[in-house]
Amino acid sequence: MSISWSFGEQRGVAVMRLAGFLGSSAVGRFSEGFAWVAARSTGAVILDLTELLGWSTEGEGAVLQAAATLRKTERSLVLCGLDRIEATQSRVIHHDSMTIYADLDTALGAQAPPSG
Repeated sequence: MSISWSFGEQRGVAVMRLAGFLGSSAVGRFSEGFAWVAARSTGAVILDLTELLGWSTEGEGAVLQAAATLRKTERSLVLCGLDRIEATQSRVIHHDSMTIYADLDTALGAQAPPSG
Protein backbone atom coordinates (compact mmCIF):
# COMPACT_ATOMS: atom_id res chain seq x y z
CA MET A 1 0.00 0.00 0.00
CA SER A 2 1.20 3.50 -0.81
CA ILE A 3 -0.05 6.98 -0.06
CA SER A 4 -2.26 9.46 -1.77
CA TRP A 5 -2.19 13.15 -1.02
CA SER A 6 -4.32 16.17 -1.71
CA PHE A 7 -3.87 19.88 -1.21
CA GLY A 8 -6.31 22.60 -0.33
CA GLU A 9 -6.42 25.90 1.43
CA GLN A 10 -8.72 26.33 4.40
CA ARG A 11 -9.12 29.58 6.32
CA GLY A 12 -6.09 30.91 4.46
CA VAL A 13 -3.83 28.03 5.52
CA ALA A 14 -2.24 25.38 3.28
CA VAL A 15 -3.45 21.87 4.17
CA MET A 16 -1.86 18.71 2.76
CA ARG A 17 -3.85 15.55 3.50
CA LEU A 18 -2.25 12.11 3.47
CA ALA A 19 -4.05 8.79 3.18
CA GLY A 20 -2.69 5.25 3.12
CA PHE A 21 0.68 4.12 4.49
CA LEU A 22 3.82 6.25 4.35
CA GLY A 23 6.38 3.50 3.89
CA SER A 24 9.77 3.49 2.20
CA SER A 25 8.20 3.04 -1.23
CA ALA A 26 6.01 6.12 -0.72
CA VAL A 27 8.66 8.53 0.58
CA GLY A 28 9.46 9.88 -2.89
CA ARG A 29 5.79 10.53 -3.65
CA PHE A 30 5.33 12.27 -0.30
CA SER A 31 8.50 14.37 -0.67
CA GLU A 32 7.59 15.49 -4.19
CA GLY A 33 4.04 16.30 -3.11
CA PHE A 34 5.23 18.20 -0.07
CA ALA A 35 7.68 20.23 -2.18
CA TRP A 36 4.80 21.09 -4.52
CA VAL A 37 2.61 22.22 -1.60
CA ALA A 38 5.41 24.21 0.04
CA ALA A 39 6.15 26.01 -3.23
CA ARG A 40 2.51 27.09 -3.53
CA SER A 41 2.05 28.39 -0.02
CA THR A 42 3.61 31.15 2.02
CA GLY A 43 2.93 30.36 5.66
CA ALA A 44 2.69 27.29 7.81
CA VAL A 45 1.67 24.01 6.20
CA ILE A 46 -0.74 21.73 8.03
CA LEU A 47 -0.12 18.05 7.38
CA ASP A 48 -3.42 16.29 8.08
CA LEU A 49 -2.70 12.65 8.92
CA THR A 50 -6.26 11.70 9.86
CA GLU A 51 -6.46 9.12 7.05
CA LEU A 52 -2.88 7.90 7.38
CA LEU A 53 -2.83 4.27 8.48
CA GLY A 54 0.78 4.44 9.67
CA TRP A 55 4.35 5.04 8.60
CA SER A 56 7.68 3.30 8.54
CA THR A 57 10.89 4.71 9.99
CA GLU A 58 11.66 6.09 6.51
CA GLY A 59 8.22 7.70 6.29
CA GLU A 60 8.60 9.30 9.68
CA GLY A 61 12.02 10.57 8.60
CA ALA A 62 10.44 12.14 5.50
CA VAL A 63 8.01 14.06 7.72
CA LEU A 64 10.91 15.28 9.88
CA GLN A 65 12.76 16.32 6.71
CA ALA A 66 9.68 18.24 5.54
CA ALA A 67 9.66 20.12 8.86
CA ALA A 68 13.36 20.94 8.47
CA THR A 69 12.77 22.20 4.93
CA LEU A 70 10.07 24.61 6.08
CA ARG A 71 12.09 25.72 9.09
CA LYS A 72 14.84 26.92 6.71
CA THR A 73 12.35 29.39 5.27
CA GLU A 74 11.13 30.44 8.74
CA ARG A 75 7.85 28.59 8.26
CA SER A 76 6.47 25.74 10.29
CA LEU A 77 4.98 22.32 9.78
CA VAL A 78 1.85 21.60 11.77
CA LEU A 79 0.65 18.02 12.22
CA CYS A 80 -2.83 16.90 13.11
CA GLY A 81 -4.72 13.62 13.22
CA LEU A 82 -1.99 11.38 14.57
CA ASP A 83 -4.45 9.07 16.35
CA ARG A 84 -3.64 6.02 14.22
CA ILE A 85 0.09 6.33 14.78
CA GLU A 86 0.95 5.24 18.29
CA ALA A 87 2.91 7.82 20.24
CA THR A 88 5.29 5.20 21.54
CA GLN A 89 6.45 4.45 18.00
CA SER A 90 6.88 8.05 16.90
CA ARG A 91 9.70 10.51 17.46
CA VAL A 92 7.66 13.17 15.68
CA ILE A 93 5.23 13.39 18.60
CA HIS A 94 8.10 14.64 20.74
CA HIS A 95 9.92 16.68 18.09
CA ASP A 96 10.30 20.40 18.74
CA SER A 97 10.44 21.48 15.08
CA MET A 98 6.68 21.22 14.58
CA THR A 99 3.42 21.76 16.36
CA ILE A 100 0.99 18.91 16.97
CA TYR A 101 -2.79 19.27 17.25
CA ALA A 102 -5.39 16.57 17.82
CA ASP A 103 -7.52 17.47 14.81
CA LEU A 104 -7.67 19.70 11.74
CA ASP A 105 -10.19 22.14 13.16
CA THR A 106 -7.99 22.88 16.17
CA ALA A 107 -4.90 23.24 13.95
CA LEU A 108 -6.73 25.62 11.62
CA GLY A 109 -7.96 27.68 14.56
CA ALA A 110 -4.40 28.09 15.79
CA GLN A 111 -2.88 28.84 12.37
CA ALA A 112 -5.54 30.82 10.51
CA PRO A 113 -4.90 34.52 10.15
CA PRO A 114 -7.15 36.69 12.28
CA SER A 115 -10.30 37.79 10.50
CA GLY A 116 -11.34 41.36 10.37
